[in-house]
Amino acid sequence: MSKRLQMIGLLLFGYTIVFIDKTVIGFALLPIEKEFDLSAQQLGYLTGLFFLTYSCFQIPAGWLNDRIGYKKMLIISLALLGAFALCFGLLGASLGLLLLFRALSGIGHAGYPASCAKAVVSNFPPAQRTFAQSILLSSAGLAMTIGPVLAVWALSQFGWRHSFVTLGVVACLVALLIVVIIPGQTISRTSIQAAKQQGLFKNKALLLMFLSIFCVNIPNYGMMAWLPKFLVQHMAMPVSVSGYIIAFGGFGIWLSSLATGWLVGKYFDGKEARVIMTCAAIGAVCILAIYYMTSPLSAALFLFIGQVCLMATFVTVFTLPMKRLPENIMGSAMGFINTGGTLGGFVSPIVMGYLVNATGSFHSAFIFLSVAMLCAGLAILPLYVRTAATPRAAI
Repeated sequence: MSKRLQMIGLLLFGYTIVFIDKTVIGFALLPIEKEFDLSAQQLGYLTGLFFLTYSCFQIPAGWLNDRIGYKKMLIISLALLGAFALCFGLLGASLGLLLLFRALSGIGHAGYPASCAKAVVSNFPPAQRTFAQSILLSSAGLAMTIGPVLAVWALSQFGWRHSFVTLGVVACLVALLIVVIIPGQTISRTSIQAAKQQGLFKNKALLLMFLSIFCVNIPNYGMMAWLPKFLVQHMAMPVSVSGYIIAFGGFGIWLSSLATGWLVGKYFDGKEARVIMTCAAIGAVCILAIYYMTSPLSAALFLFIGQVCLMATFVTVFTLPMKRLPENIMGSAMGFINTGGTLGGFVSPIVMGYLVNATGSFHSAFIFLSVAMLCAGLAILPLYVRTAATPRAAI
């Protein structure tokens, strides 16, 4: 097995653990709600606070990637994620402690996406980067395909506490494997100085991508956190059936991640803005349609299509900098863009919790998710206009 393939396989496994941690919490909220007698708004804070710390540490984590290297950041990120998952399960005896450990877990999550992107850029030529990164991003679909089934089984067999303990142990073991397997990198002072002179955060295209990723992650993480509750309580489905429906949506994410990386790289290079706007519009319609479905099959179908379009939008936006920006600022650039995504993850569950609490219905919450998805495409409109005027000027 080649070193590149070995590295991608291990990073994919680590990424899957990261996404499973985000997926399982949506199912864990059901027993946590009963155990601590929490309101919908309090549940929103439990999920949203995680994304607040996740967001706050994205740019510092990207900055550290450019200064100490991706290998050290990968190890630190997974070790912190694992440690605080253990604390969440073992020591979460009150709402305050649950909020604390979940918030601290967000710090661990913050370093992983930018570290993976830096590793890909450092080890793959430009022509292969989009597909390599799309393989890693497919972990979201893999986690949402196997995660709900595993979560329902683990929660019923072991309870939410032992489930998080197990997750924490696995994350720490993956961190140890990275120590042994992943190659390091040499950081030069010249590279650091060059990164300072790029004027990264004045780049208008990056600001537009920041906004687009923020909007697309509102329905992404909003559904991840609240869809189990919606299916069980609003549509009166058994927890096991809701798990399979969400897993089918996760399969759409996995399929879309791989297909988008290949299709955009081969056929739509320079036309990324058009892909983003089209997929965002279709995704917005499908997300809103889920609310009106009356059967598990129809809900699963629209969730699948919606997740395919959502992930196609995300992958296309997220991989643009990897094809257009130099390696020495890649950590900072990806950290900045992913901050938009995590801020979406912070805003979404809290706003949805407020809307559900205020209206007693999920209707307004799904309208909120659909509008956000539409805005993810509209945010890229200036790039489309610029690309139409001067081809290959996507960024």
